[in-house]
Amino acid sequence: MSLAPQPGSSKGDWREWAKLSRVDLDWETLSASIVDGLQHWIVPDDYMTVLVFLPMSQEVNLVPLLEGDDVTRFVATRTPDRGELTVHELGGPLEVHRFGFLQPHESAPMVGPDEIDVALLPGLAFDLYGNRLGRGAGYFDRLLISTREDARRVGVVPGALVVDRLPADSHDIPVEYLATEEGVVETA
Repeated sequence: MSLAPQPGSSKGDWREWAKLSRVDLDWETLSASIVDGLQHWIVPDDYMTVLVFLPMSQEVNLVPLLEGDDVTRFVATRTPDRGELTVHELGGPLEVHRFGFLQPHESAPMVGPDEIDVALLPGLAFDLYGNRLGRGAGYFDRLLISTREDARRVGVVPGALVVDRLPADSHDIPVEYLATEEGVVETA
């Protein structure tokens, strides 16, 4: 694990640190622990819609969360070549995005962001106050603006990538919970 940037460092410095810090993590073991904690935290509900992400390299694999849960409606985002993220039902065919990650096929039924009850969000790092350090394109922040106010936002990340304080801009949307290998906890 590399030395974390000093307080007041830029988002770029924090992204560089987070990317370097991710390299040596045991993603398989971390993913299994995080999914186990989420399975105990998310109680299956006939009317619950949960936004998950399909993992890129060096991200938590949430796919096992979907297995064996026949009542929760799982959805994921599609990243267009241009424009904003769209949300689609999972369960149908997937396709590989040009950046190499899986996403729902364009034929998958669309879901309105206002239908999301729980949003499980990736991030390079999070802080104790729920600030999320993404990859810098702002896709998830713009999507979260359209979710309901009572939707629960959960940052999904290994504990080694949770820091005291990250830089945040006024357009950044914080999460209320962090899901790490230690379980799901509320942010400060």
